Order: sequence, then structure tokens, then C-alpha cells
Amino acid sequence: MTMTSAEMKCLRESMGLTTKWLAARWDVAEFSVKRWERDRYLPDNLETDLRGLKRRFDTEVRHTAAVTAEAGEEAAVIVPRTEPESTGGMPAAWHRAIAQRARELSGARILYTDDEQL
Repeated sequence: MTMTSAEMKCLRESMGLTTKWLAARWDVAEFSVKRWERDRYLPDNLETDLRGLKRRFDTEVRHTAAVTAEAGEEAAVIVPRTEPESTGGMPAAWHRAIAQRARELSGARILYTDDEQL
């Protein structure tokens, strides 16, 4: 089933991804990403990539939730505060979105790398 413009935008935002980040990943103009979210269908190869990112996101949420649930009450998910602190080629907001979803499942705290509560 072809992804609608609204579905694309909701999916992108739920994973903490920006139009600028996707444009760089797909080697297209940011305007193209915004246009696909406004009133055009996403090309099949890019839809496949976006759905792949969602599978990766969900896998990381489940893994993080499982690890923190196993660690107990003192468990914390450490997230980057800024882009330079981000890892794995993904934006900092991606890691924070994963942490928030994992928190909803496990109750773990979310901390920045440099938080004094560590």
C-alpha cells in the first residue's frame, strides 16, 4: 500500500527525523521531501527506506526497553543533548525519540550524557 503524504510526515516526525536529514540521506533537495509530505507520493525506493528506518527504530525501542526493564529502578537511557554528541549516523532527536518510547515501556529515566545525576 502506498504511503500517503500525511503518513510520511507522521512517521518521519515520530522517529525524530527532520526533512533536512532525510534530504541528505536520500541525496535530494529538502524542498522535495517537503513536497512529498505536502501533496505528492513518495517514490517507492524512498518509501522502502523510510519503512526500513521505522523497523530499525522499533527494534531499537524494544531492545532499549528490555535492557532498561531488566536493569530495574535505577535504569537510565543516556541520550545526546546535541548533534555533535550523536552516534551511529543518526540525529540526536532519533536517539531521544527512541529513549522516550522505551521509557513509556520500561519506566527508565532519560539522561543526557553530561547529566550530573549519573
